Amino acid sequence: MSENYILTTENLTMRFGGVVAVDNVNFSLKEGELRCLLGPNGAGKSTFFKCLTGQLTPTSGSVKLRGQDITGWLTHDIVNQGVGIKTQVPNLFNGISVYENIRMAARRKHLKPMAREKAEEMMEKCGVTHLAKREVGLLAHGQRQLVELAMVLAEEPPLVLLDEPAAGMTGDERDRLADLVLETARKAAVIVVEHDMAFIRRIAKFTTVFNRGAIFREAMIDEIMSDRAVQEIYLGKQADVAA
Repeated sequence: MSENYILTTENLTMRFGGVVAVDNVNFSLKEGELRCLLGPNGAGKSTFFKCLTGQLTPTSGSVKLRGQDITGWLTHDIVNQGVGIKTQVPNLFNGISVYENIRMAARRKHLKPMAREKAEEMMEKCGVTHLAKREVGLLAHGQRQLVELAMVLAEEPPLVLLDEPAAGMTGDERDRLADLVLETARKAAVIVVEHDMAFIRRIAKFTTVFNRGAIFREAMIDEIMSDRAVQEIYLGKQADVAA
């Protein structure tokens, strides 16, 4: 692969017994590229994401980060290589404040004074400054999503992987999230797995559609949205609503 690819997979396969959840997927993401992953429930995109992030060890095939084989690595080891990961369920320290969660994340990359500044900056960008002293365990789901995103971005990773980041968010929170994703994509490569089509249409450019564990189509979002075969397998009536 060309060296300008930050993430690649080769023949990536994940089986659960007789079920093939990810089927020989060859995928590549360029440095600085924003890519959205779409597909119906059970299409394999979330399993594929978990293989990328170390939540699952693939049955066969490989995952490479800037050419280095990271197949089967533990999630924290992948994070230590400069990958920011946001999973479907926010991974937060519930017993401490919003500010302390974000400051601790920033401290992984920055010295103490800069970590404080970065935490304040990320709270402002993510719209959670007013929650700074609130205990994270008491927050609504959408607020928790934004806090975890602030934690991921505080480390300034060159690659950001987001699994259904808009889930449980209000309209205003989704709008802020869309702006954050687009801003992040100016400095880092980003993969977004998401079902919210209004959100996807706002942020997506080149898009990968999964179906039955394999890549079904890759194209610009307007082509994807107008593709009748994609509509049949995934969008259905939603295609007309989202158009």
